[in-house]
Amino acid sequence: MKRAILVGASSPLDTCFLKRERGFFVACDRGYEAFLEEAMEPDLLVGDFDTLDRKKIKNPGKTIVLNPVKDDTDVFFATKWLLEKGYDDFLFFGCLGGKRIEHAIANIEILSYLRDRDATARMYTNDLFQVLFVLKDEERTFENESGFLSVFSQEKGTIVSESGLKYEISDYNLDPFVPLGVSNEFLPGKKATIRVHGGKILIVKECHEYH
Repeated sequence: MKRAILVGASSPLDTCFLKRERGFFVACDRGYEAFLEEAMEPDLLVGDFDTLDRKKIKNPGKTIVLNPVKDDTDVFFATKWLLEKGYDDFLFFGCLGGKRIEHAIANIEILSYLRDRDATARMYTNDLFQVLFVLKDEERTFENESGFLSVFSQEKGTIVSESGLKYEISDYNLDPFVPLGVSNEFLPGKKATIRVHGGKILIVKECHEYH
């Protein structure tokens, strides 16, 4: 798999992931500042530079300057560019939070867009406390997990089963407009399994890999 790490303009509170991850690094507009904090340069800098002062730019590998009058957000443009280059594993940081919630919603929608194109993707909250990802017609097993897990249907007619969690369901038609799946819990020492068919689900769970 070819991995890309994208950093958005909603500055992550902890930039430790930049030193730990390996792949093709992309800064989206003000996301470039996270690289400056770690004295690093991204492989690609993308943006219309409405949030980043161009005077701060030093020496990124490649820069794509976008017209501010455009259909795609900076993050979505970068995502599609990477897909065309053959990348199929995506990590997103600095894409949730900030003052404008519409950008967070737009970024979450990218997870579903990527899953429809057979790519995997994870999106982390700015404090690295939670991770979001989409499952489509597949089963996922979780071992040695703890904390909360929420499941949200992305499509009408999505059938979901959840076992090994505090609240279980079996072949349940999960409505995308009813938040039934919020705040389930992993059980200590118990393996949990989520199966989805006929649609997609968004999973939000606690993230332990950076703590």
